[in-house]
Amino acid sequence: MNALRNKVQLIGRLGQDPDLRTLESGKKVAHFTLATSGSYKSADGSKIEETTWHSIVAWNGLAEISSKFLRKGREVCVEGRITYRTYTDKNGMQRSVTEIIASDMVLLSSRTKSGDFPAADGPDLSSGISETSGDLTAAGEAAVRNGKTKSKVQVS
Repeated sequence: MNALRNKVQLIGRLGQDPDLRTLESGKKVAHFTLATSGSYKSADGSKIEETTWHSIVAWNGLAEISSKFLRKGREVCVEGRITYRTYTDKNGMQRSVTEIIASDMVLLSSRTKSGDFPAADGPDLSSGISETSGDLTAAGEAAVRNGKTKSKVQVS
């Protein structure tokens, strides 16, 4: 049962391209936002749609993969743990932040919600996934655990 503690799985679309930074220690960290949507019927029967925004943080290998393959609008499943932290901003105000520290990621789509392929500075996204080369593609999905490509799944 310990494996189920503080575990979060989110499926949504990126609200921005990942922001990759290298810290003084040499560690890499990527930040991006993820939008999840849901709907329900109100008391009067009308459909209400809600979007919730989540701050995602990926470290090291997963940060590099996020930066290389994720683009605004791309659908992704992120698994990780939720963290809460506080800090004092430059105006002396106390701020609280809720973040998801990503440990796994599954790239679910190659296209953005509008149907366009996201612009990418990385490899050509039309050739397929190779566990040896690390290329992720429009032709499939890749499960990524702690920055390492785990498998290839063809989508029809």
